Amino acid sequence: MRVENLRKRYIPRKGDYIVGIIMSRSADFYKVEIRAPSPAFLPTLAWNGATKRNRPLLEIGMLVYARVEAAHPDLDTELSCVDPDTKKSWNTGEVLLGELKGGLSFEVTLTAAQRLLAIDCFILDRLGKDFSYELCVGQNGRVWLVAPTARETVLLLQAIKRSFGMTNVQIEAMVGKMVEVFS
Repeated sequence: MRVENLRKRYIPRKGDYIVGIIMSRSADFYKVEIRAPSPAFLPTLAWNGATKRNRPLLEIGMLVYARVEAAHPDLDTELSCVDPDTKKSWNTGEVLLGELKGGLSFEVTLTAAQRLLAIDCFILDRLGKDFSYELCVGQNGRVWLVAPTARETVLLLQAIKRSFGMTNVQIEAMVGKMVEVFS
């Protein structure tokens, strides 16, 4: 059972997909900020096809899309970038989980993140009709967004943030005006 709330603090659950920020690194793991009471750790070999010689080298401040592998209230949360649905290696760039390059990240409430993750999210469907973009939403309320230009990225960011609390008709009108201005 899951209880929805408007708190900004994320409580990790096994199987959640999150967007995290690398805080520190060591030879064996990365410490990742995930908007939870304590940081999580991501083993350096927890990637598709990673070996001691061939593994990603992430720097402090980089964004990563990962899955919560283990979450216990009294222990550190463990993350993984292993995608069980593919056999491709992390360095091909074709794996769902891993480093998020370029773009920008922003935070939304946990409830807003759940709305963005819904299959029938009206704002994302409507923006996709007129704009090309890539979006990654973590269940921890952090969102990563990239579009062809910086201007489009900022425009899409503002539209997404403003859409919370709007009706579908209001969203349609807002996006229509954005298309007119951007054209």
